[in-house]
Amino acid sequence: MFKYQGVSCPYCGKEFKETDQILICPDCGAPYHKQCIEKLGQCMFQDLHKTGESWQPPKTAAQEAQERCDGMASCRCSRCGTLNSPDSLFCEVCGTPLNREDRAENSEQSTGGFRQFGEGQGSPFPGVHQIPYNPYTTPFGGLGADEEIEEIPVKDLALFVGQNPHYFLPKFKEMSTRNKFSSWNWAAFLLDGIYLFYRKMWGWAALVTVISLLLSAPSLIIFYNALRYNMGLDMLITQNTLVVLDNMSNVCYILSLALRLGVAAFANRLYKDTVFRRVKKLRAENQDSPDYSTILTAKGGVSKVAVIIYVVVMLVLSFTMSFTMISAISQLY
Repeated sequence: MFKYQGVSCPYCGKEFKETDQILICPDCGAPYHKQCIEKLGQCMFQDLHKTGESWQPPKTAAQEAQERCDGMASCRCSRCGTLNSPDSLFCEVCGTPLNREDRAENSEQSTGGFRQFGEGQGSPFPGVHQIPYNPYTTPFGGLGADEEIEEIPVKDLALFVGQNPHYFLPKFKEMSTRNKFSSWNWAAFLLDGIYLFYRKMWGWAALVTVISLLLSAPSLIIFYNALRYNMGLDMLITQNTLVVLDNMSNVCYILSLALRLGVAAFANRLYKDTVFRRVKKLRAENQDSPDYSTILTAKGGVSKVAVIIYVVVMLVLSFTMSFTMISAISQLY
C-alpha cells in the first residue's frame, strides 16, 4: 500500500500520488514533492529540527470527528462506513441505525428486557434488524467513506451520483488510478442517447441524438419512397438514386451500431469527467455552506423528466413526419 496515501505536501498542499517523486527531510521526516523542496531549498519545519521532534501530518476532518467519537458509541456506520456526527441516530448517507448505548438501554427497558425480532447479541441498534456489510450494495461500493478520488471525498461523489453509486465509484477509482478510459456500460448500449439524458450529460446526449437522427435519414427517405410506391404513386427518386441511398443506409446502419458501441464503451468515462467537473465547481462555491450536501443531491442524481421529455419529443417528431407524409400524399390525388 502507498505509504503517503491521503497525505499532502506541506508546501503546495497537493495530495501525494504513487507516481510522484517524494523527498523526505532527514531531520524531521517531512515529505515533499521533489520540485517543491527544490524551490524551498530547505525544510519548512526548522523549529522541529531544533527540538528533535518528528513531523506529523495534519489531522483530517474525519480523524478529528473520530476523536470526538472516542469513548462513545460508534459514530461510523457499520454498513457503508460513513463517519457521522456523535449525536446522529441514523447514517446520513444510507440511513442505517448507528450504535447508541443510551438507545440500547432505553430499548431494553421499554421491552421489559426481551429482545425483538432481528436483534442478536451485540446488535448495534436493539430492535432493528442490522443490514450486513456488502461492498456491492453499499453506497460506496467497498471504498472507504473518508477516501478521496482526485482530491474529492467519496462521500461527496456518492451524494452527487445519487442512483447506483456502488457501481460508479469503484469504476471512478479504477479510471483515476489506472488512467483507464473505457469501461463497458450495458445500459448505455441499450439506450444510448436516452441514457445520457438520464444521467444529465446534456451536451453529449444532444450530440448523440443529432448524429443518430442524421444516420437514420437515408432509411427514412427509402421508407417514404417505398410507401408512395405501395400506394401506386410515382416514386420521387430514380432507381439509381435509390440504389445509392440503399448503400448509404447500410453504411449508416453500421455507423449507428458503431456509435452505440462507442457510447457503451465510453459512457462511464464521460460520466466520470462530468461528475468530477461539476462536483469540483460545487465544492468551490458551496463547501462551507450548511446546505452543501443538499446542493450536491439536487444538482446531481438522475433526471427522469429529461427521459420523458426526450420520449415525448421523439414521438411528436414521428407523428409530425407521418402527418407531413400523409398530407403530401393526399395532395397528389
